[in-house]
Amino acid sequence: MKLTVVENENGHMTVVNSDHITFLRQDAYGTSVHFTSGEYIVCPQNMDVVIGRLQDMKPESLLIKAKA
Repeated sequence: MKLTVVENENGHMTVVNSDHITFLRQDAYGTSVHFTSGEYIVCPQNMDVVIGRLQDMKPESLLIKAKA
């Protein structure tokens, strides 16, 4: 499970499981992160920033490591 912190509306932070993201979409309000459950969050940053954040796997952002 890859947990990553992203910013959503009004500067609030949200921890997301990047394994459950189905797609990202850029719109007038920012980048929508859509999950397999059908839920989504809107991040005010552009898509490049959100993708970079989701791909940034620093040791502190990998909170739970799956066994190989």
